[in-house]
Amino acid sequence: MNRKCLLVFLVSYFCGFSSLADGDSWFKILEEKNGVVQFYWYPSSGDIESSLDIIDGIEHDLAKAFIEYLNSKYEVQIDIEWVVTKNFQQLLDTIKVAKDGSFGTSSISITSQRSQYLNFTAPFLADIAVLISNNYLPVALTETELKRILRDNTAISIPNTTLEDALEDIKNRLDIDFETEYVTNSGEIIEAVTRRKRSFGYVNIANFLDVIDEKIDIRRQFFFPVKLEGLAMVYPKGSDWVTPVNDYFKSQQYGFDRYKIINKYLGSEASELIARISKSAEIGPLEEIVISNREKEAQFERLLESAAQNRESERIEIILTALIVAAIAFSALLFLLYRSKANSNKRLVAQQKLVEDANKKLVALNDDKNNLIKVLAHDLRSPLSNILNGSQIIEGTEELSDQSRKLLGFILQSSEKMSSLIDKILDVDALETGRHNLHIEEFNALSHLEEVVHSNLPKAEEKSIDLVFETGKRLTIRADKIYTTQVIDNLLSNAIKYSEPNSKVSIKVKRNKVNDMVSISVSDQGPGLTADDEKKLFRKYQQLSAKPTQGERSIGLGLSIVKLYTERMGGKIDYKTKVGVGTTFFVSLPSA
Repeated sequence: MNRKCLLVFLVSYFCGFSSLADGDSWFKILEEKNGVVQFYWYPSSGDIESSLDIIDGIEHDLAKAFIEYLNSKYEVQIDIEWVVTKNFQQLLDTIKVAKDGSFGTSSISITSQRSQYLNFTAPFLADIAVLISNNYLPVALTETELKRILRDNTAISIPNTTLEDALEDIKNRLDIDFETEYVTNSGEIIEAVTRRKRSFGYVNIANFLDVIDEKIDIRRQFFFPVKLEGLAMVYPKGSDWVTPVNDYFKSQQYGFDRYKIINKYLGSEASELIARISKSAEIGPLEEIVISNREKEAQFERLLESAAQNRESERIEIILTALIVAAIAFSALLFLLYRSKANSNKRLVAQQKLVEDANKKLVALNDDKNNLIKVLAHDLRSPLSNILNGSQIIEGTEELSDQSRKLLGFILQSSEKMSSLIDKILDVDALETGRHNLHIEEFNALSHLEEVVHSNLPKAEEKSIDLVFETGKRLTIRADKIYTTQVIDNLLSNAIKYSEPNSKVSIKVKRNKVNDMVSISVSDQGPGLTADDEKKLFRKYQQLSAKPTQGERSIGLGLSIVKLYTERMGGKIDYKTKVGVGTTFFVSLPSA
């Protein structure tokens, strides 16, 4: 840290910022072509670059990238001053009353309460917290066991944060009490829990994944994970920095900077894992499986128990398959009987009655099949999780032969694929039965879709595909944000998946004045759809003739989910295609 930053730290820490000048307004910087911006943070040391919290490093680099972007684009010279606060609450209070040119960092969660008196940038990282404990405390398999494990032990947390709120929530849920000791950040929580046998606490998942491969005495408890809107930087309400903030955090450059910085600190594997979890509305069973793939837990006995459960599940699958085959055979027999008696009116009426009765039976069988699939999917979650956890443990041993590692890799790959299929099945079932709650609201389609495009840029770059987002004036739609994200993300992901390298994928947004709808189109230069493909395009569990160009996986549920989500939001989906040229999908959503 240079002398200027050290002086700022000492003055701010001992004098409570009384002698510090505010940062410069954006208007002044544009007028004078230079100025200063202050970033306040709550540290574990006097230097943000030596903090134990990995997110501090991400925020440090992202702040520098933000200012470098403004310096370059607007031809100005802005200097950064890092200002230390005495505690986390003082950081929030300082930004609340600060003037222009002041920002706050330090793993700040976006909450509705804070949004009343602070401006947030776009979230740069998923805000997911997991409960960890020292290895001395066993892994809880039920909430009752967790209550017994945590009671009368010591929690480690950060005061006035969502991590502390999560601990209070556990007290209320389990009706227990425990003491809480406070530290500076998630890195120090991990360090304290590692040292103390009877301790536990919540940490951000990024910090947990950063140390999961290290030989430290912590483990994750599988209950009560917390997922919020995201981590972001804050700045004062009424600040004239809104314009440059939106300029950068909605730009393509921000997407590149964010991807590069997070990969620098977490690695590509952990970054992709967090991105995958952040796309879901909540932390569900599939996300638990994804996190568990990175853990080194001794669960060999649970693996043996899950093997027995898996054999029973396979038996149910065989019975289910036999029932489906029998139903198909019965339907075919009825059709042949109908054809053979078509010349007689009397027999035709009688046969029609038989067919109607058979259809009712088939509907009942189909309902039974769907219920059985749903029960099967739920029952498979636990054994699959155990298989993945146990396989991960075995994979970490050094005694395995090459043949064993190859077989183990096949087990892991197959289990992950089956987990993804189960999650898709349950997602469609919940939507069809109305158990998913829609949250229709008005929002800017362009800014929302730009985030989806940014999230798919890395996939497109891997295949040298030109991803083009053609935007116009601001368009507001009335829809569910989460469903809209999943619809467009699915279409973009498919377009990239089925396109050859060095091709082009484009997304356009325009308003249809005739029906007062906003049309979102996604076009590719892929193989196009055959006549046979079009017949089964939006059906569940259908594999089309086209194959992913680089061996990507597909389970045949994507377009059926897109159609369901779109129609639930009061929208429509259409397409046009030409074999050998490509396909364009059109999603129309109500205009606000």
